[in-house]
Amino acid sequence: MSLPSVTDYHDAVQSPSKAFSDPTLRAGTLATNALGLPMMLGGGLAITYRVRSGEKEYAVRCFHQDAPGLASRYAQISRALQGLKSPSFVAFEYQAAGILVRGQQHPIVRMDWVDGQTLDAYLRDNLSQPTKIAQLRTRFAALEKHLRSQGIAHGDLQNLNVIVQNDDIRLIDYDGMYVPGMTAGTGSEVGHKAFQHPGRTTRHFGPEIDRFSFIAIDLGLEALQHRPTLFHDLKHGGEAIVFSATDYANPNNSAAFDAVRAIPGLKDKADRLAAIATADMSLVPTLDDYLSGQNIPRLVATAASVTSARPANQYIGAHPVLDGADYDLVLRQVGERVELVGKIVSVKEGVGRRGRGRGQPYVFVNFGPWNRQSVKITLWSDGLQQVQARPNQSWVGKWVSVTGLIEPPYHGSFRGNAYSSVGITISSEGQIVHLDEKAARLRLATVGQSASKPAGAASNQAVLQRVRAGAPLTSKTASSPSRPTAPVSSNAAVIAALKASSPSSSPAPSFRTPPRYPSTAPRTSSGSSSWFWTILIIGGLLFLASQCGA
Repeated sequence: MSLPSVTDYHDAVQSPSKAFSDPTLRAGTLATNALGLPMMLGGGLAITYRVRSGEKEYAVRCFHQDAPGLASRYAQISRALQGLKSPSFVAFEYQAAGILVRGQQHPIVRMDWVDGQTLDAYLRDNLSQPTKIAQLRTRFAALEKHLRSQGIAHGDLQNLNVIVQNDDIRLIDYDGMYVPGMTAGTGSEVGHKAFQHPGRTTRHFGPEIDRFSFIAIDLGLEALQHRPTLFHDLKHGGEAIVFSATDYANPNNSAAFDAVRAIPGLKDKADRLAAIATADMSLVPTLDDYLSGQNIPRLVATAASVTSARPANQYIGAHPVLDGADYDLVLRQVGERVELVGKIVSVKEGVGRRGRGRGQPYVFVNFGPWNRQSVKITLWSDGLQQVQARPNQSWVGKWVSVTGLIEPPYHGSFRGNAYSSVGITISSEGQIVHLDEKAARLRLATVGQSASKPAGAASNQAVLQRVRAGAPLTSKTASSPSRPTAPVSSNAAVIAALKASSPSSSPAPSFRTPPRYPSTAPRTSSGSSSWFWTILIIGGLLFLASQCGA
């Protein structure tokens, strides 16, 4: 059974009494934005809604990406955490038939809502208090030791999955967690790039996958104790503490590593992290060994041996980088957490006229003409309260990077003309980062590279090129490599490939369909010529086939 799209979930949850099977959720009220539409959080395998029922609030995770063995995994996690009785984890319940969408039941996870600040927000508010940051670092060290002693790993330690509540650490999102009894090497995700070893794959799934994350967090927090300005100077927004994936791939040519090495007493620790990042992931030591300088691998001169490493002048985004000027590309990523990079075309400030937003200020920041099809970022009144610099007309013509979840499109009309917009709603200061044009172009150069793509998947154009070259059409070039395909004749293969590459025969875009990135190369007449010869060859093949059949 295929999973619902984000739009399907959006439609369903607007009627909790009909959508949910859980009596508590059925009696609940969904958190909505100023337009009365569902507020959406999270990313990765699932999207998250906030539901209030009685005096309690819940996070409801709805899965829009496949995760094999989800039910059994959550059952094992539940047993392990109940036995652990740790205040760092949140009560949850996996419900195999938790939500009704288009007449079919689908799984959800109901988790207690945690009031507090995400790690990045907490750090932003406490940069001037090194004692608080030092205490937080101590708590992380204690958590690392406790989880390691139990053979448990969270799998995706990062800013959004760490909630600081009354100065204590609470962890959320257990989709990638490892607990004793699970089969090692069978992971479904690899975590946030700014907190993970650059060589990590799903095959590393096991009790040691948090080692690198705890080391990166420890050094990042210690660096902020001494140089709090690093949090903003490095322009990571809310996606990192100090170090990013780009830094791990090239630690010898990294502004972050250079800055931390310059802090008295931290050079050796920065060098140790650099050595760990450039070595094989199997060599990552425990946090205790890292701090004492034991079992540190040899520093590799360059990061070329690391699978995900790139040249020093390239940017490695924590999420797929999308061009804010490309409406169709962004539309295909609804429900995904991405980084939008674009030049601001207009800023519209206003006051709500209806619904919950009546009388409340809002700001729309547009990357395209708002009265046609455009990508925009939205700041409702609660979002405006979270940002120090409110967008205004001086922002027009400036470049920004915006990180967040792409929400379903909004359709409206103005003076009888229809328009639509798709984009991100801002809820925290760190989501917006101002860039100069050079930095923006550097990030835009990676469009299509940082987006995840299933191994073995091939584009329609690649299939067509293989057929033209006389290569057989095998399951390795099919869109679903693990699914066996029936043998086809050479004529049928050519025709099928041509149909697959024809825009007129392509299926309607799905929000879960990997985006087809437009070519930036100029068009030439050679394309028309090649199509002419292709059609001529097909005609000849079909004629010969008909003669043989006669």
